[in-house]
Amino acid sequence: MAVKDAWVLRLKEESKEIEMIGDHYFRDDDECDFVTDDLQEATIYYDKDYTIEGLKKYESIMIRNYGKDAIVNFGYTNMMENFEFVEVTVGEQGDSSI
Repeated sequence: MAVKDAWVLRLKEESKEIEMIGDHYFRDDDECDFVTDDLQEATIYYDKDYTIEGLKKYESIMIRNYGKDAIVNFGYTNMMENFEFVEVTVGEQGDSSI
């Protein structure tokens, strides 16, 4: 089985709500309010640097278009305030583990 290194975004301890126990991961899906406790459902990023640049560009565009008080939930500043990158290994069938 071919494996590949990748990344997921894990919610930082200080960003969890009181009832959250264990690890929670970012999931770019409208069905789950953007957080899951199932690593298999987490959004996988194969290029961390590319992802960071995308978050920064999104933030820059939102601020340029809507001003410095724009809500930029998926911008670099907010995401890195609340999440951290965790390296995972992804198998051919999408199996991943820390």
